[in-house]
Amino acid sequence: MQMENPNTPSGTKSNAEKHRFKLGIAFITTALVVTIGTLLLCSQSNPPYAGLFFVPFAFGPLAVTAVLSCVLLSTRAQTMLTISSVVYALWFGYIYAQAFYINPDPQSPIAFLFIGIYAVPVLAIFWIAAGLTQWRATKHGSSEGGRTQNEDHPSSPRDR
Repeated sequence: MQMENPNTPSGTKSNAEKHRFKLGIAFITTALVVTIGTLLLCSQSNPPYAGLFFVPFAFGPLAVTAVLSCVLLSTRAQTMLTISSVVYALWFGYIYAQAFYINPDPQSPIAFLFIGIYAVPVLAIFWIAAGLTQWRATKHGSSEGGRTQNEDHPSSPRDR
């Protein structure tokens, strides 16, 4: 019985390996922010599943961040997208504390209908910056994932 060699004869990676789905730190951070925020919204609702109504409004912009984190794989782009998710989490936490603990009011949850829309201009700056850093990384001779040679080797003259 003859065994097949998993490497192709030319020594390159197969199409399946090149295009496999990669989860970066930005995607994981965004998923955690959405999960924790959803649990917080559901914990304040009666019945708990009623909090799910606010999820598309409150976390809609993070869907864009999640998609971008799957497309923009350079280290700097992932950093930008991670920062945007953390900034949004802080914004959500501030509104959550205001709505339920600092200034509780029966109509406070309405704020979660608009929280995502108010955050889009700030998040758009991060999205554009991440896209530009990815473009710069691929423009300056990138390899797989948008990483440049200097990012792979921290002892390069550029990093000294």
